[in-house]
Amino acid sequence: PNIDRLVARGLAFTNAYSSCPVCVAARYTIRTGCDPLTTRVFSNNIADPAPGQAATIAERCGPYLAQTMRALDYRTFGIGKFHSNPWEEDLGYETYLRSEELYGTPERRRGDAFASFIAREHPEYDFIECLMGERTEMYYMPQMSALPAEMAVEAWAADRAVERIRHDDERPFFGFVSFVGPHPPLAPPIPFNRMYDPDRMPNPLRGASEVDHMDEQIPWMNYAIWADDINDSHARVLKARYYGEISYIDQCLGRVLDAVEARPDADNTLICFFADHGEHLGDHSAWQKESFFDVSCRVPFL
Repeated sequence: PNIDRLVARGLAFTNAYSSCPVCVAARYTIRTGCDPLTTRVFSNNIADPAPGQAATIAERCGPYLAQTMRALDYRTFGIGKFHSNPWEEDLGYETYLRSEELYGTPERRRGDAFASFIAREHPEYDFIECLMGERTEMYYMPQMSALPAEMAVEAWAADRAVERIRHDDERPFFGFVSFVGPHPPLAPPIPFNRMYDPDRMPNPLRGASEVDHMDEQIPWMNYAIWADDINDSHARVLKARYYGEISYIDQCLGRVLDAVEARPDADNTLICFFADHGEHLGDHSAWQKESFFDVSCRVPFL
């Protein structure tokens, strides 16, 4: 219903595509306005410059979006998943509240705003290794969030966004709010984990394997994430959890929209809703992203 609110008040670009449907690459396109041939980001790593190109992304692409808005005297805040490389890169926001999925080291976990929030405000949950679901051989097993809905990372991001939107400042605001879900592991909190009936979910759509797997990345990725033999009944349960994730995000988004609409300048506020890539969810016998099938690269854009 809240995503529908955005459609009703604006435009739905129903043929929007990600030019490089993988997390870090798509995000650098969003923050620079340049395609991957210019950013030199084609995966979750950054490639070397092409012959004749400048050494850094900033030199090749110019200021990042938040840097430009800050120079125009907007107060800027960034909340949620940035997926920059390096992870602590200054992207131009005055206020940073990061919530990345992987920490790697105790230092990284301490530097993560969401993980720090859990440790400080809810230490009874701080023992959880993967706060957004277990990223092991369980990556494509249906899961449930170990955190209550009001405490999970998407609610945390919405809470922080509402605080920044309500902040008293004469300057106009430019905010970037990035929800982690519905990225796997598919672990929506109660009650969203049981909101959809797996028996009412459609099975994945598969073509001829010699066509579906013409891109060698797909079978390699399936193998890498323990997803190379997921059957239809398993896929239907995963899809039900995926839908639950989206409904949870929709609820969190509604609180952000309410905060915008409570402001006196609500009618002069531009809201953009988009994704960096899609999810195969078993279509084409594929899981994750990084292909040019529609399920991977055709994204919501409102």
